[in-house]
Amino acid sequence: MVSKLKLSPASVKNDKDPLDTLLLYCKDLYQWPQGWEIDTPDIKVGKAILEYFIPFLMEQIKNGKSKRTIKKHAGYLWALGGELIREVNENPTDRRLSPEKLILKYVDALGGPYWRHASSEADHAQYNSVCRQIFKFMTQK
Repeated sequence: MVSKLKLSPASVKNDKDPLDTLLLYCKDLYQWPQGWEIDTPDIKVGKAILEYFIPFLMEQIKNGKSKRTIKKHAGYLWALGGELIREVNENPTDRRLSPEKLILKYVDALGGPYWRHASSEADHAQYNSVCRQIFKFMTQK
């Protein structure tokens, strides 16, 4: 009798391209900049920010994170993108920063900018955790 092994998502090697998997999990990913838009120039900044979020999420997929975790991280990155766009509108000189410098101005080893729409302290703590993870990802490469 052959026993069947139960495999966790982390133990299964994903044969798909991580970007294809990401787009299955986050179908609206490329519309995020329009969702963050306060003013027309925000689209350009939003697209540039997204170019840093996508490799982070793809790395999470490569590392075997579950669909639920990827979607949760994506949700917090959506919130972070919105807060970054709010910051460039409140501080117009920040619009001149490269996307990497903009992100790293507001995200550090402690977390991200204040998230005004967090539903609870626990939700804000999770958001800060994802901000710390993207900071680590961006500064270790």
